[in-house]
Amino acid sequence: MSDEELFEELRALCAKILSVEATVLTRDLDLREELEADSLDVAELAAATEDRFGVRLDLDTAKQARTLGDVMALVGTAGRAG
Repeated sequence: MSDEELFEELRALCAKILSVEATVLTRDLDLREELEADSLDVAELAAATEDRFGVRLDLDTAKQARTLGDVMALVGTAGRAG
């Protein structure tokens, strides 16, 4: 899967979880500051990401993710580890 395909998949997941238009989501948009995502939203995004991509994310590390770019990096790392 290309980076762009991964981004589009994560963008769709995030838009659904945060109830926002996918078009507002960029790789570097701060989900917490700019969209007011809370820890429950981040945990839900981590779980949805695990299900969609068949990877295992460390929840403590996932909680530190601030942007979709951060989540993309986590998926890449988890994919290489698995």
